[in-house]
Amino acid sequence: MKNVLLGSAAAAALMIAPAVAGPVAVTVGGYHNTLFYGSQDFDSNSDASSMNIDQDAEIIVKGKAKLDSGIEVGLQVQFESASQNTGAKLAEDNNGDYSLTYKEDDQVDEHYIYVKGNFGKFVIGSENSAARMLEAGHDKYLGYSQIEDNLLAGLKVGYTQAVHTKLTGDSPKVTYVSPKFSGLQVGYSMTPSTSNSGGDDFGVEDDLPGTSYGVRYKGKVGPAKVAVSVGSESVDNAAGASKEDSSTRLQVSMNGFKFSYNELERDTGYGAATSDTYNNTALSYKVSKKLVVGLDMQTDEDDAGDTTYEHTRIGGSYKLGSGVKVTFSNLEAEKGDEDSSYTAVGLLLKF
Repeated sequence: MKNVLLGSAAAAALMIAPAVAGPVAVTVGGYHNTLFYGSQDFDSNSDASSMNIDQDAEIIVKGKAKLDSGIEVGLQVQFESASQNTGAKLAEDNNGDYSLTYKEDDQVDEHYIYVKGNFGKFVIGSENSAARMLEAGHDKYLGYSQIEDNLLAGLKVGYTQAVHTKLTGDSPKVTYVSPKFSGLQVGYSMTPSTSNSGGDDFGVEDDLPGTSYGVRYKGKVGPAKVAVSVGSESVDNAAGASKEDSSTRLQVSMNGFKFSYNELERDTGYGAATSDTYNNTALSYKVSKKLVVGLDMQTDEDDAGDTTYEHTRIGGSYKLGSGVKVTFSNLEAEKGDEDSSYTAVGLLLKF
């Protein structure tokens, strides 16, 4: 019943809006991030190259228009870079040799329309869930996300899970996000089908449907800026069993310092009574208007509390000009009996 009401409300918001006074204004932006690894080390692969270059880029098209009623309608389409690498892993063949394998992904990523007004915001299409949209945030002392970047860095001993909900991915969905009430926002998503998280089509109603909710508070506590959020995504299989992601996040900023804590619990399977836990803790300091330095530590644990992956990373970014940053980092990671490390410098362009 909730899904029916949500869908009806979204349709009504679109149909009652009067004509647009002018054409939809379109802007183009995005980013390009390139990293050069000058030093790499893998315990299990003596043949691995000591140098590498990885890239991640998106071109983002946005459209926006104001209706006569003051309601805003818009769209967004994200084009992924052809050089983006996904599914990277270090694999052992029958001869005991290791090699790094990955899949190149060239596609349109998120693409959706939205309606926004005093009533809140409806998003319809291939976009992240309400839980993801209302996350409290995380530190970007490297200039890009340290909890899920699209680069191969840190993947040499096995990919660590991103520390946020992602069960529904970019599957087409309907999401409602409320206005802010004294810093508090809530959101809810309904996804008809999650069988194709790339967002190509809706599928059928009973094809792994999903729901999501998010709650976030942003405000000030004394001199500190505080953001805290909780969220969840749940997907049902044909047998009626559920699989769930649950996240808790906190970010505190004061006097140039920023502390972030992100935790995710993920069910190990549909209807499973066990779950894995992933957390990332980061601390950064804004040395000047141009220089930011920081560190983050991540630990992944199974249901028994045993550590399955961990890393410690230090680094930062230096602003050369508007939209241009030099990035630098060093990471030490462990997964099982395997160790990995790298030192990297990069150039991040935002436009």
